[in-house]
Amino acid sequence: MEWLNWSNAAYMAAIIIGGGLTFAAAKYKKVLKEIQEALNVYHEAVKDGKITKTERDQIVKEVLDIASSGIKIFWKF
Repeated sequence: MEWLNWSNAAYMAAIIIGGGLTFAAAKYKKVLKEIQEALNVYHEAVKDGKITKTERDQIVKEVLDIASSGIKIFWKF
């Protein structure tokens, strides 16, 4: 029972959490890509300090793409 200590327990927890995050990233890769694209569009839109109507429409389109990707994961179209 010498191997059962806090260091080994923390190491095992880190391995399990890392594996879970890897699995989640692989499964939700499309959603994460859409989120990144939406954030890029948003950052470009607010560079000048105000958001125009066309920029707002682009942001809404990206948000809808995120929602669509999420729905496709759960219903597997």
